[in-house]
Amino acid sequence: MPTTIGNVALNVSDLERSERFYVDVLGLEVMARIETPDVREVLLGSSAGGSQLMLAFHTDGRPVEAGGGMWKVYVATDDSEGLFRTAVAAGAEPVEEPRHLEQFKVTIAFIRDPDGHLLELGQQHT
Repeated sequence: MPTTIGNVALNVSDLERSERFYVDVLGLEVMARIETPDVREVLLGSSAGGSQLMLAFHTDGRPVEAGGGMWKVYVATDDSEGLFRTAVAAGAEPVEEPRHLEQFKVTIAFIRDPDGHLLELGQQHT
């Protein structure tokens, strides 16, 4: 079996709030839930495929450090501008308005999730 990346995990301060944001606003699906005495996790993804994102809440009360060495999470969408507007209307912090990059045939926009993690919303064009 080849080596692959199963998921990337983000620490969050409020698991339910973050789940609502990623599911209700960004349109991801809950793939699984994991609970141990030390951490509660929600695995998000899409039945269409792609990578998965784990939201993790540590029960020891550790602070959430937005970024923490990670730069951004790329969210693929078929409507970058629409998703940007929806996310901002739902309370996401706008970082960069949607802009088309002709040389890469993509429209990108940037927002911050409820814990300040940077998300790039990317729409590929043919």
